[in-house]
Amino acid sequence: MRILVGTKGGLYVARWVHGERAAQVEESHFEGDDVRAIVPAGRRFYAAVSGHGVWRSEDQGRTWTQMTGPLDGHIIRSLAVSPRDPELLYAGTQPAALHVSRDGGVNWEEMTEFRVLGVREGWKDSGEGAARVDTIAADPHNPKRLYAGVEIGGAYRSDNGGQTWTGCNEGLFDDVHFLMADPLDSSRVYAATGGGFHISRDRGRKWSSHGGELGQAYCTRLDAEFERGASDSILVLAVTAGPPATWEGSKGNAKARLMVSRDSGETWGAFKTSTMGEKGAFTAIATDRTARQSGFVGTSTGRLYYGNAVLGRWTKIHYGLPPVQVLLVL
Repeated sequence: MRILVGTKGGLYVARWVHGERAAQVEESHFEGDDVRAIVPAGRRFYAAVSGHGVWRSEDQGRTWTQMTGPLDGHIIRSLAVSPRDPELLYAGTQPAALHVSRDGGVNWEEMTEFRVLGVREGWKDSGEGAARVDTIAADPHNPKRLYAGVEIGGAYRSDNGGQTWTGCNEGLFDDVHFLMADPLDSSRVYAATGGGFHISRDRGRKWSSHGGELGQAYCTRLDAEFERGASDSILVLAVTAGPPATWEGSKGNAKARLMVSRDSGETWGAFKTSTMGEKGAFTAIATDRTARQSGFVGTSTGRLYYGNAVLGRWTKIHYGLPPVQVLLVL
């Protein structure tokens, strides 16, 4: 299988076969650049390269074409594609703003209502600078419904394709890192935040945090495994003991953990990760669509692991990369 790895120093394409100990990097793109997002739209892929706009690939990441336009020079933090229209693309930036393209990234326009909302809501700067849109989620059942998460500022929903936005922050920690609308039941929305895991059962109107330690943990990433016809989703959540300042540097230790829920976020258990000996944070997750309860993890120390939840076994399949930010497995 091919693995697209977006890092703080470029995009790497690795090939790995089940049973082998090591993945081989076959290609690299955007060397030295910050790749924050890679999203598929059929055979077409989009990548966000900070400072260089949005790039498009028509051959699953082998070659890339820059979509020149008003996003050039922007720090792009997030991308999303409409589940119904592969030409409809959304980009979130820093400072916090949202942009939309209706022609596959060729032309862009800003959703000005969203920026006005930020002034009204008083979004805050953080240790990484100005407030930013770190996550965009499209409702798989309603192409007009979008969610956007601001660090630091909370979550917002649009029911008309981004023309107007409403805050949906009752019970939600405002440092939002990742949002996801559940494809099995779109009334369920999940949020991974700097103050724990949160779940909404009414499309973001109200949120509840998980009790105990997980309700306060610093969450870095969220992914899910969906089985058609099932009533519940399997969620995988990466958490650390604190923000990036606590895990960066030679003496840093993220005390990272992987948590799993098999009932759509109601209850959680821990993956065994002690065999990794990893001091960095788990900053990217991708489930293995060919094997249940298995998947890949990328770290802030530039390592890739493959693991199986049932066996509790992890294999380091690559190392020496820049800090990993996003994984896409083909």
